[in-house]
Amino acid sequence: MSTVCAIILDYYGSIKTIACLTSLINQGLDSVMIVDNSGNHQANIQLQEALHNFNQREIPFTIYQIVNPMNLGYSAGVNNALRWLEKNQPHQYYLLINNDAEATAGMLPQLLKFMNKQDRTALAAPVIDTGVKQITCHWYQRLSGLLFSHHIIGTFPFLSGCCLLVDRQIIKDGLFDEDFFMYGEDIALCWRLKQIGWKTAFVRQAIVRHEGTGSSRQGGYFYEYHLARMHILLASKLATHRWETPFLYFGRLLTLSARAVVRAIRYQSLVPITASLHAMQKHNVSTA
Repeated sequence: MSTVCAIILDYYGSIKTIACLTSLINQGLDSVMIVDNSGNHQANIQLQEALHNFNQREIPFTIYQIVNPMNLGYSAGVNNALRWLEKNQPHQYYLLINNDAEATAGMLPQLLKFMNKQDRTALAAPVIDTGVKQITCHWYQRLSGLLFSHHIIGTFPFLSGCCLLVDRQIIKDGLFDEDFFMYGEDIALCWRLKQIGWKTAFVRQAIVRHEGTGSSRQGGYFYEYHLARMHILLASKLATHRWETPFLYFGRLLTLSARAVVRAIRYQSLVPITASLHAMQKHNVSTA
Protein backbone atom coordinates (compact mmCIF):
# COMPACT_ATOMS: atom_id res chain seq x y z
CA MET A 1 0.00 0.00 0.00
CA SER A 2 1.28 3.48 -0.88
CA THR A 3 2.32 5.75 1.98
CA VAL A 4 1.43 9.43 1.72
CA CYS A 5 2.42 12.48 3.74
CA ALA A 6 0.72 15.83 3.22
CA ILE A 7 2.77 19.02 3.52
CA ILE A 8 1.04 22.26 4.54
CA LEU A 9 2.79 25.62 4.82
CA ASP A 10 1.27 28.00 7.36
CA TYR A 11 1.81 31.74 7.11
CA TYR A 12 -0.25 33.63 9.70
CA GLY A 13 -3.16 31.36 8.85
CA SER A 14 -3.85 28.92 11.69
CA ILE A 15 -7.63 28.98 11.13
CA LYS A 16 -7.23 28.09 7.45
CA THR A 17 -4.60 25.48 8.27
CA ILE A 18 -6.97 23.71 10.66
CA ALA A 19 -9.75 23.80 8.04
CA CYS A 20 -7.34 22.25 5.54
CA LEU A 21 -6.28 19.60 8.07
CA THR A 22 -9.90 18.77 8.82
CA SER A 23 -10.57 18.17 5.13
CA LEU A 24 -7.72 15.63 5.08
CA ILE A 25 -8.98 13.45 7.95
CA ASN A 26 -10.72 10.85 5.79
CA GLN A 27 -8.35 10.94 2.81
CA GLY A 28 -6.22 7.95 3.90
CA LEU A 29 -3.05 9.87 4.79
CA ASP A 30 -0.29 8.34 6.89
CA SER A 31 1.04 11.65 8.16
CA VAL A 32 0.96 15.43 7.78
CA MET A 33 3.86 17.86 7.99
CA ILE A 34 2.93 21.36 9.16
CA VAL A 35 5.51 24.02 8.32
CA ASP A 36 5.27 27.31 10.21
CA ASN A 37 6.68 29.73 7.65
CA SER A 38 5.67 32.93 9.46
CA GLY A 39 8.91 33.54 11.35
CA ASN A 40 6.78 35.17 14.04
CA HIS A 41 6.63 34.01 17.66
CA GLN A 42 3.05 35.12 18.28
CA ALA A 43 1.84 33.50 15.05
CA ASN A 44 3.56 30.28 16.10
CA ILE A 45 1.82 30.35 19.49
CA GLN A 46 -1.54 30.71 17.75
CA LEU A 47 -0.70 27.81 15.43
CA GLN A 48 0.40 25.60 18.34
CA GLU A 49 -2.82 26.33 20.23
CA ALA A 50 -4.89 25.54 17.14
CA LEU A 51 -3.01 22.27 16.57
CA HIS A 52 -3.38 21.33 20.24
CA ASN A 53 -7.15 21.74 19.99
CA PHE A 54 -7.21 19.84 16.70
CA ASN A 55 -5.31 16.93 18.27
CA GLN A 56 -8.01 16.53 20.93
CA ARG A 57 -10.10 14.70 18.36
CA GLU A 58 -9.30 11.25 17.05
CA ILE A 59 -7.22 11.64 13.91
CA PRO A 60 -5.91 8.82 11.71
CA PHE A 61 -2.50 10.31 10.87
CA THR A 62 0.67 11.49 12.60
CA ILE A 63 1.41 15.22 12.61
CA TYR A 64 4.98 16.49 12.30
CA GLN A 65 6.00 20.12 12.62
CA ILE A 66 8.82 22.36 11.42
CA VAL A 67 9.21 25.98 12.53
CA ASN A 68 11.25 28.11 10.15
CA PRO A 69 13.10 31.11 11.67
CA MET A 70 11.74 33.40 8.95
CA ASN A 71 9.48 33.35 5.91
CA LEU A 72 11.61 31.31 3.51
CA GLY A 73 9.06 31.49 0.71
CA TYR A 74 7.03 28.62 -0.67
CA SER A 75 9.78 26.76 -2.54
CA ALA A 76 12.32 26.71 0.29
CA GLY A 77 9.61 26.02 2.87
CA VAL A 78 8.42 22.92 1.01
CA ASN A 79 11.98 21.80 0.27
CA ASN A 80 12.93 21.99 3.96
CA ALA A 81 9.97 19.78 4.83
CA LEU A 82 10.85 17.27 2.11
CA ARG A 83 14.49 17.10 3.20
CA TRP A 84 13.45 16.38 6.78
CA LEU A 85 10.92 13.76 5.74
CA GLU A 86 13.26 12.03 3.29
CA LYS A 87 15.90 11.80 6.02
CA ASN A 88 13.66 10.82 8.93
CA GLN A 89 10.34 9.48 7.65
CA PRO A 90 10.25 8.94 3.87
CA HIS A 91 6.96 8.26 2.10
CA GLN A 92 6.21 7.00 -1.38
CA TYR A 93 4.12 10.07 -2.20
CA TYR A 94 3.85 13.61 -0.88
CA LEU A 95 0.67 15.67 -1.13
CA LEU A 96 1.47 19.38 -1.34
CA ILE A 97 -1.61 21.41 -0.46
CA ASN A 98 -2.05 25.12 0.28
CA ASN A 99 -3.39 25.88 3.73
CA ASP A 100 -6.26 27.85 2.15
CA ALA A 101 -7.30 24.80 0.13
CA GLU A 102 -9.62 22.00 1.24
CA ALA A 103 -9.78 18.48 -0.13
CA THR A 104 -13.19 17.18 -1.15
CA ALA A 105 -14.32 13.64 -0.38
CA GLY A 106 -12.20 11.02 -2.15
CA MET A 107 -9.69 13.48 -3.60
CA LEU A 108 -6.51 11.71 -2.50
CA PRO A 109 -7.75 8.16 -3.29
CA GLN A 110 -8.56 9.30 -6.82
CA LEU A 111 -5.11 10.86 -7.25
CA LEU A 112 -3.42 7.72 -5.91
CA LYS A 113 -5.53 5.47 -8.12
CA PHE A 114 -4.40 7.43 -11.16
CA MET A 115 -0.73 7.58 -10.17
CA ASN A 116 -0.52 3.87 -9.41
CA LYS A 117 -1.76 3.04 -12.92
CA GLN A 118 0.62 5.35 -14.79
CA ASP A 119 4.26 4.98 -15.75
CA ARG A 120 6.64 7.94 -15.63
CA THR A 121 3.99 10.23 -14.12
CA ALA A 122 5.68 12.44 -11.54
CA LEU A 123 2.84 14.79 -10.60
CA ALA A 124 -0.93 14.54 -10.45
CA ALA A 125 -3.26 17.41 -9.61
CA PRO A 126 -6.98 17.61 -8.88
CA VAL A 127 -9.44 19.97 -10.51
CA ILE A 128 -9.43 23.28 -8.60
CA ASP A 129 -12.87 24.55 -7.61
CA THR A 130 -12.70 28.28 -6.85
CA GLY A 131 -16.40 28.58 -6.13
CA VAL A 132 -16.78 30.50 -9.38
CA LYS A 133 -15.18 28.14 -11.87
CA GLN A 134 -13.31 24.86 -12.07
CA ILE A 135 -9.69 24.97 -13.22
CA THR A 136 -7.85 22.02 -14.72
CA CYS A 137 -4.65 22.64 -16.61
CA HIS A 138 -2.93 25.94 -17.41
CA TRP A 139 -0.73 26.61 -20.44
CA TYR A 140 2.29 28.91 -20.23
CA GLN A 141 3.61 30.76 -23.27
CA ARG A 142 7.40 30.72 -23.13
CA LEU A 143 8.00 33.83 -25.24
CA SER A 144 5.44 36.22 -23.79
CA GLY A 145 4.91 34.81 -20.30
CA LEU A 146 1.15 34.81 -20.85
CA LEU A 147 -1.15 32.18 -19.35
CA PHE A 148 -3.84 30.39 -21.33
CA SER A 149 -6.57 27.89 -20.50
CA HIS A 150 -5.83 25.89 -23.66
CA HIS A 151 -2.94 25.03 -25.93
CA ILE A 152 -1.67 27.57 -28.44
CA ILE A 153 1.63 27.75 -30.31
CA GLY A 154 4.60 28.06 -27.98
CA THR A 155 2.81 26.97 -24.80
CA PHE A 156 3.32 24.01 -22.50
CA PRO A 157 0.99 22.67 -19.79
CA PHE A 158 1.67 23.03 -16.10
CA LEU A 159 -0.12 22.05 -12.90
CA SER A 160 -0.90 24.53 -10.15
CA GLY A 161 1.11 24.14 -6.95
CA CYS A 162 -2.12 24.67 -5.00
CA CYS A 163 -2.46 20.89 -4.66
CA LEU A 164 -0.06 18.31 -6.08
CA LEU A 165 0.56 14.63 -5.47
CA VAL A 166 4.29 14.08 -5.93
CA ASP A 167 6.12 10.81 -6.55
CA ARG A 168 9.23 10.73 -4.35
CA GLN A 169 11.30 9.41 -7.27
CA ILE A 170 11.71 12.98 -8.53
CA ILE A 171 12.82 14.43 -5.19
CA LYS A 172 16.51 15.24 -5.20
CA ASP A 173 17.50 17.45 -2.26
CA GLY A 174 14.05 19.01 -2.33
CA LEU A 175 11.69 19.56 -5.23
CA PHE A 176 11.33 23.22 -6.20
CA ASP A 177 13.82 25.76 -7.51
CA GLU A 178 14.46 28.03 -4.53
CA ASP A 179 15.16 31.03 -6.74
CA PHE A 180 11.35 31.37 -6.70
CA PHE A 181 10.10 32.91 -3.46
CA MET A 182 6.46 32.51 -4.38
CA TYR A 183 4.69 31.95 -7.72
CA GLY A 184 6.30 30.27 -10.71
CA GLU A 185 7.93 27.34 -8.96
CA ASP A 186 5.19 25.04 -10.27
CA ILE A 187 5.71 26.25 -13.86
CA ALA A 188 9.48 25.77 -13.63
CA LEU A 189 9.03 22.30 -12.10
CA CYS A 190 6.65 21.08 -14.81
CA TRP A 191 8.97 22.41 -17.52
CA ARG A 192 11.99 20.72 -15.95
CA LEU A 193 10.18 17.39 -15.64
CA LYS A 194 9.01 17.62 -19.25
CA GLN A 195 12.60 18.06 -20.41
CA ILE A 196 13.74 14.83 -18.72
CA GLY A 197 10.85 12.66 -19.83
CA TRP A 198 8.46 12.72 -16.87
CA LYS A 199 4.73 13.22 -17.33
CA THR A 200 2.30 15.37 -15.36
CA ALA A 201 -1.47 15.02 -15.31
CA PHE A 202 -4.64 16.39 -13.78
CA VAL A 203 -7.31 13.99 -12.55
CA ARG A 204 -10.88 15.04 -13.32
CA GLN A 205 -12.34 12.75 -10.66
CA ALA A 206 -10.43 14.55 -7.88
CA ILE A 207 -11.45 18.03 -6.71
CA VAL A 208 -9.90 20.53 -4.29
CA ARG A 209 -11.57 23.75 -3.17
CA HIS A 210 -9.29 26.78 -3.21
CA GLU A 211 -10.09 30.43 -2.60
CA GLY A 212 -6.76 31.71 -3.99
CA THR A 213 -4.24 34.43 -3.02
CA GLY A 214 -4.33 33.23 0.58
CA SER A 215 -0.97 34.75 1.59
CA SER A 216 -1.12 37.87 -0.57
CA ARG A 217 -3.51 40.48 -1.90
CA GLN A 218 -3.99 41.17 -5.59
CA GLY A 219 -3.12 44.77 -6.33
CA GLY A 220 -0.80 44.97 -3.31
CA TYR A 221 2.93 45.54 -3.71
CA PHE A 222 3.95 42.11 -2.41
CA TYR A 223 1.68 40.29 -4.86
CA GLU A 224 2.50 42.47 -7.86
CA TYR A 225 6.25 42.37 -7.24
CA HIS A 226 6.50 38.61 -6.86
CA LEU A 227 4.21 37.95 -9.82
CA ALA A 228 6.40 40.13 -12.05
CA ARG A 229 9.54 38.59 -10.57
CA MET A 230 8.19 35.11 -11.36
CA HIS A 231 7.86 35.87 -15.07
CA ILE A 232 11.30 37.46 -15.21
CA LEU A 233 12.95 34.45 -13.56
CA LEU A 234 11.14 32.11 -15.93
CA ALA A 235 12.76 33.86 -18.90
CA SER A 236 16.09 32.29 -17.98
CA LYS A 237 14.71 29.07 -16.52
CA LEU A 238 12.75 28.15 -19.66
CA ALA A 239 15.43 28.97 -22.22
CA THR A 240 16.68 25.80 -23.90
CA HIS A 241 19.52 27.63 -25.68
CA ARG A 242 21.51 30.69 -24.60
CA TRP A 243 20.43 32.66 -27.66
CA GLU A 244 16.76 32.32 -26.62
CA THR A 245 17.18 34.19 -23.35
CA PRO A 246 17.19 37.79 -24.72
CA PHE A 247 14.02 37.07 -26.71
CA LEU A 248 12.27 35.66 -23.64
CA TYR A 249 13.28 38.71 -21.59
CA PHE A 250 12.12 41.09 -24.32
CA GLY A 251 8.76 39.33 -24.60
CA ARG A 252 8.23 39.75 -20.87
CA LEU A 253 9.32 43.38 -20.95
CA LEU A 254 6.42 44.05 -23.31
CA THR A 255 3.77 41.96 -21.58
CA LEU A 256 4.70 42.96 -18.02
CA SER A 257 4.64 46.64 -18.96
CA ALA A 258 1.21 46.32 -20.55
CA ARG A 259 -0.07 44.23 -17.66
CA ALA A 260 1.13 46.76 -15.07
CA VAL A 261 -0.66 49.62 -16.83
CA VAL A 262 -3.91 47.66 -17.12
CA ARG A 263 -3.82 46.65 -13.45
CA ALA A 264 -2.94 50.19 -12.36
CA ILE A 265 -6.09 51.39 -14.11
CA ARG A 266 -8.17 48.55 -12.66
CA TYR A 267 -7.05 49.18 -9.07
CA GLN A 268 -6.65 52.96 -9.52
CA SER A 269 -3.18 52.69 -8.05
CA LEU A 270 0.42 53.05 -9.23
CA VAL A 271 1.47 50.04 -7.15
CA PRO A 272 1.35 47.51 -10.04
CA ILE A 273 3.60 49.76 -12.15
CA THR A 274 6.02 50.48 -9.29
CA ALA A 275 6.25 46.82 -8.28
CA SER A 276 6.84 45.64 -11.85
CA LEU A 277 9.53 48.28 -12.42
CA HIS A 278 11.31 47.26 -9.23
CA ALA A 279 11.23 43.60 -10.28
CA MET A 280 12.60 44.47 -13.73
CA GLN A 281 15.32 46.73 -12.31
CA LYS A 282 16.44 44.14 -9.79
CA HIS A 283 16.89 41.56 -12.54
CA ASN A 284 18.23 44.01 -15.16
CA VAL A 285 15.57 43.02 -17.68
CA SER A 286 16.12 46.05 -19.87
CA THR A 287 19.76 45.10 -20.45
CA ALA A 288 19.42 41.30 -20.43
